[in-house]
Amino acid sequence: MKKIFTLLTALVLGASAFAQFPAVGIIGSAVPPFDWSADVDMITVDGEMYAGIVTCVAGEAKFRQDDAWAINWGAADFPAGVGVQDGPNIPVAAGTYLVLFNRTTGMYSFQTNFDVTYKVDVTNYLAANTLAANGIRVGGNFTDNGGSVAAGAVANWTPSDANSAMTDEGNNIWSITVTYPVASLGATQFYKFVNGDWGANEGTDAANTIAVDSCGVDDGAGNINRTYTLLPGTVCYVWDACTACGVSVAENAIANLTVAPNPATDVVNFTFDANNAATATVTIFDLAGKAVATQTVATSATTTVEMNTTALQAGSYIYNVVAGDKVATGKLIKQ
Repeated sequence: MKKIFTLLTALVLGASAFAQFPAVGIIGSAVPPFDWSADVDMITVDGEMYAGIVTCVAGEAKFRQDDAWAINWGAADFPAGVGVQDGPNIPVAAGTYLVLFNRTTGMYSFQTNFDVTYKVDVTNYLAANTLAANGIRVGGNFTDNGGSVAAGAVANWTPSDANSAMTDEGNNIWSITVTYPVASLGATQFYKFVNGDWGANEGTDAANTIAVDSCGVDDGAGNINRTYTLLPGTVCYVWDACTACGVSVAENAIANLTVAPNPATDVVNFTFDANNAATATVTIFDLAGKAVATQTVATSATTTVEMNTTALQAGSYIYNVVAGDKVATGKLIKQ
């Protein structure tokens, strides 16, 4: 799971494939340029798993290595199957897909969506508060990102909506799994946990550890919203804090990260442990989820990445640091 998480992080944040691995692409009448003349390159971080986001028309496709037919994979199955050498063309339906391919096993899949599970541990919160009759809910800009549950779309910022209800897993852990379209990979999800309805929610100025500890941002109206760069996985927090709980994307957190100065004026330095990663990528996003600055560097035991912020307008931003299978996300203020 960590391997796929790292691969998708590299994909949505624009990290390059490692040059020492064989090149793998997808080619055919179903993929650009829709005439079997050129491959759509896929990326990899290990030479085994490859990924790409591809908009297809109805047609056929195959995977091949090094832009040549000497090594190629195909099968008659869609949207998933096991490709074999010189196998048949893969029949592809029109759509935008996250395409995953394993060069070792030949397994492939064309995925139209992905899941994120949000969890919260309310143990400390319930020590001083009463659980609402309709339980713990979630509010956020879910509709904006195409988020849905089995019953339908999750409404924007409406915890009272039935589709915003979280499930009691026991031991004071509540969860909700939201499905997103592939087009939302890498987008910024803003959200917060709510006890029943607004007025009993985390992330207020009176309890703003979410902002202080850099797992959320101020919305400008006195509320702190959590942020998550959309990738498949599970993210779990303690109520009104950045402390992780359970099985979480936080297990991939980069060690000893410091971001200074923050607030920044002309430059900001990201210093962290490289965790044996060969390279690290730092990306800064605005609150709309658009990348406004990015830099990839070779690592050392302790790595420092200096980012020039002179051109950024004053305000709040989200930073994302990727080093190997480790990831860190937080808030950056530009003065």
